[in-house]
Amino acid sequence: MCKIITIFTFLAVSAFQLIGSCFAQTKYVVFDQDILTDSLDEHLLCKRTYAEIESDSTNFPNLTIYDFLFKKSIITDDSNQKVFQNFISFERDGKNLPVDILVTITPLTRSKFEVKNISKAIVNNDIKLISSDSLLRTAAKYIFYATYAPLGIFSETPLLNLKRTDYKIVIKRKNEYFLVDNETLTESYFIGKGNIEPYRINAAGIYPQSRNFSKQSYLSTERLNMLKGGILKDTTLYLNNQGRTIVIDRFWINEPYIPFTKSAGLNKGNDWYAVEGIGDFEFY
Repeated sequence: MCKIITIFTFLAVSAFQLIGSCFAQTKYVVFDQDILTDSLDEHLLCKRTYAEIESDSTNFPNLTIYDFLFKKSIITDDSNQKVFQNFISFERDGKNLPVDILVTITPLTRSKFEVKNISKAIVNNDIKLISSDSLLRTAAKYIFYATYAPLGIFSETPLLNLKRTDYKIVIKRKNEYFLVDNETLTESYFIGKGNIEPYRINAAGIYPQSRNFSKQSYLSTERLNMLKGGILKDTTLYLNNQGRTIVIDRFWINEPYIPFTKSAGLNKGNDWYAVEGIGDFEFY
């Protein structure tokens, strides 16, 4: 598989530390390698990229991360109130995407990947694929909960599935469909604008425009309690590629859990949902 520059690349993955979640039925998401950009409607784009992560161990296979970046075709500078209203509107009718949303899907294994040709099952409608729109709307719902539940606006404590294992990836290549039939981690994030508020719990927001919070500096001076922000930008790199500047932002994770919301976990809702650190990563 050729490597494509990804929009969102993990440098470290702690996926095997997930707290388990139980779901009624596996959902299958198609990743079309022949068409990497398409339109959901006249104002909404879906850009797909994938990246391979080489293992530093001969006993551990390389991983591939499949990214779905949902972007508004018209850039707007909405107020906080407008973003909130758009979340409500989008959950109701699928219009007015409030923020750009990134969904990453990563098949996991400690030995080898089980890749199966399911083209015949797709043609016979034995396996149904969920649409990109369905993937987006589900991600948007839980990002909405993660963003606003800390403000106490919900009458009940919502379930939160920012990380889930009920999706599996189906790779479409030259009109054939291949299922990666392994445990699969799906994660949902939004791309924020401006600076992150360091004292606001932030489990799902990636803020490329935020000021830097040096991981090394805060670790060495034991100032972590000052940064309960979750996903924080460490530094920014500027690379020259044949006269074109490529900006790469490096992020790190400080807040390992969200204490205000429960999950549909294995302990029948009695456990608090742990958002395990995705590790340090780069975004560009």
